[in-house]
Formats: sequence, structure tokens, C-alpha cells
Amino acid sequence: MSEQERILVCVSASPTNADVIRRAAALSTAIDAELIAVYVEDVEMRDEAQTHAVHDHLSLAEKHGAMLTTIYGNDPATAIAEYARVSGITKIVLGKSPGRRTRDTLMARLNELAPHLEIIIIPNRLTADANPSRLKRLLGRERFSFGDLAKTALILAACTGMGFLFSTIGLAITNVVLIYILGVMGVALTTTGYLYSLLSSLLSVLVFNFFFTEPFYSLRSSPDYLATFAVMFTAALLSSSLTSRIKAQSIQTANKAYQTEVLLSTSQLLQKAEDRQAILEVVQRQLSRLLEHSVLCYDSDLDAPALCAIEQDGGFEGIDLAGERHVARWVRENAKHAGRTTRMFPEARCLYMAVRSEGRVWAVIGIRADNSPPIDEYRKNLMISILDECALAVEKDHMTREKQRMEENARQESLRANLLRSISHDLRTPLTSISGNAAILVEDQGQLSDESLKRLYTSIYDDAIWLNGLVENLLTITRTENGTMKLNPQTELVADTVEEALRHIDPDAAHKQIVTDLPEEMLLARMDAGLIVQVLVNLLNNAVKYTPEGARIIVGVRREGDMALIRVEDDGQGVPPGDEDRVFDMFYTGVKRSPDSRRGIGLGLALCKSIVQAHGGEIGVENVQPHGAKFWFTLPIVEVEGYEQ
Repeated sequence: MSEQERILVCVSASPTNADVIRRAAALSTAIDAELIAVYVEDVEMRDEAQTHAVHDHLSLAEKHGAMLTTIYGNDPATAIAEYARVSGITKIVLGKSPGRRTRDTLMARLNELAPHLEIIIIPNRLTADANPSRLKRLLGRERFSFGDLAKTALILAACTGMGFLFSTIGLAITNVVLIYILGVMGVALTTTGYLYSLLSSLLSVLVFNFFFTEPFYSLRSSPDYLATFAVMFTAALLSSSLTSRIKAQSIQTANKAYQTEVLLSTSQLLQKAEDRQAILEVVQRQLSRLLEHSVLCYDSDLDAPALCAIEQDGGFEGIDLAGERHVARWVRENAKHAGRTTRMFPEARCLYMAVRSEGRVWAVIGIRADNSPPIDEYRKNLMISILDECALAVEKDHMTREKQRMEENARQESLRANLLRSISHDLRTPLTSISGNAAILVEDQGQLSDESLKRLYTSIYDDAIWLNGLVENLLTITRTENGTMKLNPQTELVADTVEEALRHIDPDAAHKQIVTDLPEEMLLARMDAGLIVQVLVNLLNNAVKYTPEGARIIVGVRREGDMALIRVEDDGQGVPPGDEDRVFDMFYTGVKRSPDSRRGIGLGLALCKSIVQAHGGEIGVENVQPHGAKFWFTLPIVEVEGYEQ
């Protein structure tokens, strides 16, 4: 199978170049070839009218499906031939340049440099005057400046002074010639345009003739010096031309380096952006730096746009953005650019482009383009690259958040499944006990003694209390996990909260020694008293449940800096080594117990942790010597003067 042909069409500012592009596009369609539009940018030929014309022709080529490329060089033939060689071009389409001899035309040069290429010439009907020469265009762009004229005069004066010095010390006259050539190069470096370089080249010859050739102080000179003058003028002109070209290329290189740096810094900033809004702000700011245009950004819902205005183009003052929103809406719906410089809504004041990936539009970027120079192809390609990076960053952020949402849903599902599994297993014993005892009471025909009846009633009561505590924990932990738990903080006495909790602990606490260790000072804390009481009740009930009869349980409070430390300490078996952190995990129930024993489902301590952290405190556990465990938590202290009971 033969490779697809590639057609290169040369883009220029010529008025007939549009016809050349259309014919090249028709040819590429007819033979099913790839069309590439190439513009050779000459750093010395910067003209506003030409820039607009080239931009229009590149846009036309893009509309006809051409791939746009800009290359740089002062010799178009060499640049095009080299690009054609490395890109595998098979045909080149040119417009004929009138008013030049054949050997000087671009076609003749290309025939010499790339004889293997097929060159297709599209004739035009322009006269020589309609297509001015390079020199005419070059000089036509020059602008007179008193500052540059003064620089030229000062440099030539300095060269003349140096010439007199060289003559005084007896150096050869050729050294004076070199001084003037050096001066012409200095003029080329310090002034703008070719006019002053050409003027300094001519004046240097005249001044040299006037001051340093016989007869002195006269423009008449010996015919022997004519060759010297010609060589001097040619050398000065060539050196100034090369110096100006190098200066222009250095300026262009600096601009390209800056624009490339903007692209690279955009990648780094996008990696640091935390969310979608930050990503769009980075891209908006970087595009404004790159293009030197004001930039606006619509999110996908097309609400009020974020604006990044600059002084160079006047920002967005006087622009009816609400009236142009329909352009942004069209871009969002069609995932194509529209507005200024395009065929869709060309009357708009801004160019609107979509931030899209995989057929989805994440945002719409608007660039003011009605009163600024057109965006060259190099910056346009960088702009598209930045928008592509933006789309990838926004898509990545979207996928990350979707993944987090899915993980949260999976965690919630796992929580519900574990709750159902634990409830179905651990509620069976108390419910069976309640129903069994109730059945005995229903069938009682006066055969049970008072002691047996009391034991049945007590068992039913204990199981009901246990179930009530379990339901309270379930409701609270559910609100915590769903983020719906609302604190109602008030300034409370910590000692009063402890005493309130002691009134609600398990009745089995009557068989334990409950000791309080409260400070003499009044410690006030900002808390939701009901929830903190629930924390204390859970900790105390755990101590009651996991300690033997007669065990000692201490409830203590003390100040530690700006925190109140509350502890529940027992002398039971303690926490198994290595489980100090796990005991606060949901559904952790510690050592295994008999299948028919009543036990928790591992929510109490997890609930305590959530409540304490919601109050801005910490919670922990540690084993004490010789045996036992100490659970503790902290609450921020509130300093209140003149507290009244």
C-alpha cells in the first residue's frame, strides 16, 4: 500500500494567497492527500498589515482542513526545502511572484534545493507595483525617531574622535576604517529598524572621506580611495544588516522562550491546583500572560464568568458579556470555537474556545480579540496545548472526586451491611430472653414465687435498658457518619456533667466501687452536655461490664493547660496489648465471648471518639499498673469571670 501524499502550500501576505490556498485544498481533496500550510516568518519583516493578512490566510487554510505550521528564517527557500525534506512532502503549491527574474524566484531556488519535489505554480494577476519589493516594504515600515538619530550622530562622532586619536599616534588609516565599521554595528544594535544602519553606513564613508583622506576637510578625494570607499560602505552595510538580523532573532528567541516558559509553568501550576475552580483560575491567568489579552472563563453552567482583565486591551469595559453569552452556549453545545476571527458569530467581541475532553465540555474560555493584534500561530498552538492540559486536569479532578464519592458510597454500604449483620446477630440474645421471659409470665398461673417473678422482671428490664442504650448509640453514630449530627454547645461545669453521667450508668454498677476525683476549682468547658454525658456513660458502662464484682472504678477530672482531662480508670484486665488504637474502631468488640452472652456490637467507643473530636478534643486509652485500663478524653476549657451558680 502506497503512503499518503502530503501537499505543502506556502502561506504569505499576498492578496492572491487565498486563491492559492483554495486550489491547494481542492487538489488535496481530489487526490486524498494531507494538506500542510506553512508560513515562513521573517524576523525582519514585521508589518501590522502583513501580520493581519497572514493570520487571515492561515485561518482560511485551517478551515480547509490544513495542518498549520510556522517556521522561521530569512531565506524562505532554504527553510521550506528543509521542512519538506524532514516532513516527507511530495508536492509544493506556490503562488507565482511577479516582477522578478526567474532565477530569483522562490520556485527557482526550490528547484535547486529540492529537485525531487513536484512544484505546482498558481499564477496571479498582480502587477509589480501591487507586490512591492523587499526594500520598499522594509523602508516603508521605518519610523523616524529623534532619539535614534541622536544615537547615530553620537556614535559616529565617537568614531571620528577615535579616528583622530589613531591618526595622531600614527596608526594606519585601515584602523580608522575598522573603527567606523564597528560604529555602524553599534548603531545597528542600539537603534530600531534598518534606516539608521543604512544612514550610518553612508555617513561613515562621507565622514571618513572628509576628515581622513586627502585633500582633508573636503569631499573630494583621490580616485585611489574609491575602491576603499566601496569596500568600506559594503562592509559597513553588511555588518549592520547582520547585526540587526541577530538582534531581531535574539528578540524573537526571547519571546519564544518566555512563551514556552508560560506553557511549562502552566503544567506545574495545574499539578498544584486543588480543585476545578483553582485549575480554571490558573489557566485563565496563564493564557492572559501568554496572549497579552484579557481572558474570561465560563464554567460548564455558564453562570457569571470569572474575569482576568489587563490594561493592554482595556479589559472588558464596554463589552456586553450577557449579550455574548449565546456564543459561549453554542461553544459548549457544539464543542467548537466560535466568535471573533471565526465563521461562527464573527461579530462577537471575544474568541470563545471550549475546554473539552472525550466529547465533554468542562468550561468555555473567552479571549478579547476585537482591538488587539491577532494571535500568531505559535501562540495559538501554545494556547491550544494549555487548554488541552486544562481539560485533562479538570477531567482528572472530576474522576478523583467521583472515585472518592464511590468509595464513600461503598463505605456507607459496608457500614450498613455491618450494622445489619451485627444487629441481626447480637440482638437475637436479648430479644430471645425478653420474649422467653414474657412468655413465662403470660403462662404463669400463680406457680412462680415472688423471687422468681422479680428475677424475670429484672431480666426483662436489664435487656430493655441494654437495647435502649444500643439504639441510642446506633442513632448517634448514624448521624455522625452522615454528617447530620449538630452540636448544641453551652458553657457547662465539667463536674456537673460527670455527676449527671453517674446517674445513668448500668445498674450493675451497684456491685462496683465508683470513686470520683474532682478538682476544687470550677472547670468550665464548651460542650454539648447530652453528648458528653453519653460519652461518659459508654466509658463507665464498659468499665462496669469488663471488671469483676467489687472492682474499683475512678472517674477523675483535672486541668492540663487549656484543656480539661476526664478519665475513667478501672482495675480490671485492661486492654489487650496492641489493641490500644483498635478499640476505637467501629465494630471492634475485643476478645471473643460465648455465643449466648449479651455483648456490644462495637459502636460505643467509636461513637465516643467521634463526639470528642467534634468538640475539638482527643481521646485515648492506656493500661495501668499493676492491672487495669484508663480511658481519657479532653475538652477545651472556657475561662469565664464571675460565674454564677
